Amino acid sequence: MASSSTKTHPWFEICHSRPSAKYQVFIFPGAGVPGSYYNDWDRTFPEYEFSLVIYPGRAKRSSENYLSTMKEYLGQLYRELLPYIKKPCIFIGHSIGARICFAFARFMIETRSYQADLIKLIIVMAQGPPHLQDVDPSTTNMTDEELVQEFKRTADPSTKDIYDYKPFIEMLIPLYRADSKIGAEVIPSTPIDVPIIAYGGEKEEFITEPFLNKWTELTKKKDLFRIRMFPGHHSFQSECQTQVLQCLKEDFNTFLNNTKT
Repeated sequence: MASSSTKTHPWFEICHSRPSAKYQVFIFPGAGVPGSYYNDWDRTFPEYEFSLVIYPGRAKRSSENYLSTMKEYLGQLYRELLPYIKKPCIFIGHSIGARICFAFARFMIETRSYQADLIKLIIVMAQGPPHLQDVDPSTTNMTDEELVQEFKRTADPSTKDIYDYKPFIEMLIPLYRADSKIGAEVIPSTPIDVPIIAYGGEKEEFITEPFLNKWTELTKKKDLFRIRMFPGHHSFQSECQTQVLQCLKEDFNTFLNNTKT
């Protein structure tokens, strides 16, 4: 269910309002999806208030124009999301969401916003580091039919049938094409002083554990870097949700509850 809060936020939706929560968690979904299945992830995390970042062009922002450059994302996130970061927080990004949340965290640090000190952990899922060329085959020149096959290849097997539903595909493809331009951008390799944990799917063909290990080049907290692999595909966070949530709980406890914030 959507947020129980009555306040409308421009760039995110609180999954379940918890004003007394000690920490904030912001989830940046992957390409072409609104990410509504994250809405119940906070059920067993009473100390945390989870919020789902809503990109232009999807969900309640479906009438807005898509963004297709990282510069556009950073500018809007800085204006519209930054003021709501009030507590120690965690960024979680899946696929291009991993690129966006890392770039935004570094942008916060470089612009010396006071909220930058509140970022305690970044968890990246199903995405190689953005300072290196993506190893996944480029989808830029794929036909619509080829894109549908690519969606099926990387999907949670239990949800593949949705890609045979024409109205959904007609909505998804232009969204995905805009998002994929973000995935093709290579950004500077300047590391940040924030711990990073990389989650990956063992059944992914291209985002392998050695490639995920390159994320260590983007954090100064190299001794805290780790990789967790799950028995799933690109959408392992859906396929292996129970295991993913258990690992999130363990990592949150390690980096927040057992350390000074």
